[in-house]
Amino acid sequence: MEYFQKANAIYNTKDYSRAIALYKKAAEMKDNEASALYNTAVCFIHLKKYEMAIPIFHSAISIRPESKYYFNLAYCYAMCVNKQKALYYFNVAWTLNNEDEDCEKAINLLLKSYKITP
Repeated sequence: MEYFQKANAIYNTKDYSRAIALYKKAAEMKDNEASALYNTAVCFIHLKKYEMAIPIFHSAISIRPESKYYFNLAYCYAMCVNKQKALYYFNVAWTLNNEDEDCEKAINLLLKSYKITP
């Protein structure tokens, strides 16, 4: 887990660009692959490059479909103003962990943003 551990240390210094390079190398080497992909995407969130994070979250989810992976994917879609996909993935995250209050709040906020016509 050499690359992954180095990437985590760099991530903790908030040097997200350098961390991305190391996480990508870790994923290539199958060094904690799902977590390396997930952390790469989270770095892109910190850099406000949501469009770049989305396909990486999808790759991480294909390996390990965890609630937090779906939550952050949904967040990226929300930041890219794709409410439909954001709502879908927040719901998937909440299905996997219905005790996640942040996820429930996000779903409710998105639902409120839709206009209801009588």
